[in-house]
Amino acid sequence: MSVAVHDYSMVVGGAWAESESGGRTEATSPATGESLGTVPEGTRIDAARAIAAALVDAGVPELRLVNRTLPRAEQLAADIGGPIKPCSWQQSVAALKDAALLVNSTMLGMRGQRALDVDVGVLPPFAVVYDIVYAPLETPLLAAARKRGLTAVDGLGMLLHQARPGFAAWFGVEPQVTRELRDFLLADLAA
Repeated sequence: MSVAVHDYSMVVGGAWAESESGGRTEATSPATGESLGTVPEGTRIDAARAIAAALVDAGVPELRLVNRTLPRAEQLAADIGGPIKPCSWQQSVAALKDAALLVNSTMLGMRGQRALDVDVGVLPPFAVVYDIVYAPLETPLLAAARKRGLTAVDGLGMLLHQARPGFAAWFGVEPQVTRELRDFLLADLAA
């Protein structure tokens, strides 16, 4: 099984990992609060980094990280370690071949942005396409995946889980992400 993570801009949300002691420090996911492992102090924890680190921690045998500039993909792969194969944008079609999961961790496809230009036709029929974009919920990438019969997952779950730490900090209550909460947010987004 291979995973392809498309990270076009490397500036998608995130947090900083900082330490009083210098050197390396433990970083946590802004979405779940779970450990992302240790990273160099001052490292920007963006969506692509968090997703890639979580997939490596989950034990994916290979992760193909696509970026418009190969040096950025190489740096991220070096920062995280593990079975990450950095790929340039020109290698994206080859990176998708036989990938079980495609993750769009960019702003492409979001309202006001152009669509992510990826041919889901090269993905195997069992592949899952996950787009972290939640406005709109049905991005051109997800529509193309559904049209091909692939499993498509929108970014609303990520939005809900990212909100949990802030809500807890402001109100002192750790919210639970439930079907009812998702439905409430869907109704609000539709209004």
